[in-house]
Amino acid sequence: MNRMFVSPWLSVSPNGPVTCAHPHAHDYVHLRQGEMDGACGPYCVVMTLIMLGVMSREQACSLDRADGRTRLGRFRENLMVFGALVSEGTDDFDVSWLVDVFKRVGVLTDVLEAAPRRKITIRNIADAVDYRKIPIVGVEWEGGQTGHWLLVIGYQGYQADDDDELQITHLLCLDPTSEAPRVSLWNAVIEVFTEEGGAVNEGRYYCRHWGPNEPPTACRIDQSVLVGLDKKGEANYFY
Repeated sequence: MNRMFVSPWLSVSPNGPVTCAHPHAHDYVHLRQGEMDGACGPYCVVMTLIMLGVMSREQACSLDRADGRTRLGRFRENLMVFGALVSEGTDDFDVSWLVDVFKRVGVLTDVLEAAPRRKITIRNIADAVDYRKIPIVGVEWEGGQTGHWLLVIGYQGYQADDDDELQITHLLCLDPTSEAPRVSLWNAVIEVFTEEGGAVNEGRYYCRHWGPNEPPTACRIDQSVLVGLDKKGEANYFY
């Protein structure tokens, strides 16, 4: 039996995923690159903050007008450290550093170290979704292509019997390089294992990335940052 689990922070709508958080309930979460300055890492950070309800979409799209003395202004200044287009890219510690501007309102970050076994890494990412956290994962493609950040909003797995352990097969993602999904919560998929638990691809690039307009390509997850709220933050922002 195939089973699917998605983030409780999101709900479907005719124009794309919306956050269920308070006080910015029903804000559209997905940002496509070009709607604000920056690259995929910062876009994933901002989508995460909208999901958690600590930033509104309107604020995200008008950061250039934020007062430097405010939290939003400090966030904008941190973004500018990387340059207008973040041409050098961002790593997991950069992503965590950007999110940390909001730690005083209960936002927590955890840089997830690579586990000795791939299945443990994927299980940790799925567990984060179950515990209301939002994983931001860095994907690297075969052939030395530039890495890319995606937001994991759910996962799918196969379970032969009720007593068997769920074998995770796919991570469901929001990708800032594609249009917002209209009939689901995700617009990209990372296929991580077969239903039998085998590798999708042999070797270093053991995953397969699917986009809406491109053929599946071999890849691997090389970085992960988990973002969530502390108990006080959840009480303030989540219905």
